[in-house]
Amino acid sequence: MTFLPAGATLTTGFFLIVAGSALFTRSLEATVERFFENRNRGLRILGNISLSLPELILPLIAFLTPGAGRSLIEAGTGALFGPPLFLSLFLVPLAFFLGRAQARSLFREIPFLAAGLAAALLLFGRSLPLRALLALALGALYLWGLLSSPDHEDSTGAGDSPARWSMKDGLSVGGGALLMGLGSHLFLSGIAGLQEASGLSSFWTALLLGPIATEAPELLTLTHFLRKRSLTQSFVLLWGSIHLQVTLSIAAGLLISTWTGSSDALHAGLALLGALTLLFGLALRKGGMTGKSTP
Repeated sequence: MTFLPAGATLTTGFFLIVAGSALFTRSLEATVERFFENRNRGLRILGNISLSLPELILPLIAFLTPGAGRSLIEAGTGALFGPPLFLSLFLVPLAFFLGRAQARSLFREIPFLAAGLAAALLLFGRSLPLRALLALALGALYLWGLLSSPDHEDSTGAGDSPARWSMKDGLSVGGGALLMGLGSHLFLSGIAGLQEASGLSSFWTALLLGPIATEAPELLTLTHFLRKRSLTQSFVLLWGSIHLQVTLSIAAGLLISTWTGSSDALHAGLALLGALTLLFGLALRKGGMTGKSTP
């Protein structure tokens, strides 16, 4: 594949991922009303998963494609580390303005995430049983973070009527997932084509370009929250996504990829550890270790 066709394939995949993300998330509230009795918990679960689905799909397709070569595996690994690094660029400045409750959340959760990530980096090239044990621990860590987060008041006003779920919402969710899957396949094919045509690193191409496509839902929602000057919701959005990516996404890499690693992957992982350490320091600065938490 030459440079121009590879670039066109990558661009097409990019727009399909963004379109699928928008289509998937548009029916979120109605789906929560239909299938969850506890609306707050339903919003947390479906909101977190739906916003983070693109960055889960991209590495999964890279790792599970039959006969995937080294270029595709490296692209999938880059797609694991890119999104949390990208979102940390927004969360670190926001952390200077967080309240004490959010600082305490960071203080409580970051040590476990950092330990899990460091262990994942140490397990590059190790046997599958060891990686599987860590993947299970990361999955449990994700559930702990999700279930231990406090319930927030229902955002629906007293006079608001619940959203009605219809077959259109189901088709929207299914169609969005299909578009994201197809877009991810084309995006990865474009990355492999660029590597073949120009020698560009598939790892760094996926790490740098992947988040621009997969984090589109987060950025759109973050813009909405910041316009409302809602720092709490902005924090929940960014930290919830990073938490999922450092647990479930890394767990998927441990389980279904060769996880042989490379110097590039190690450097990206160390950069992510550095971002988590910086956030931990900011949490300490905000008094996340002592005292009662306040909003």
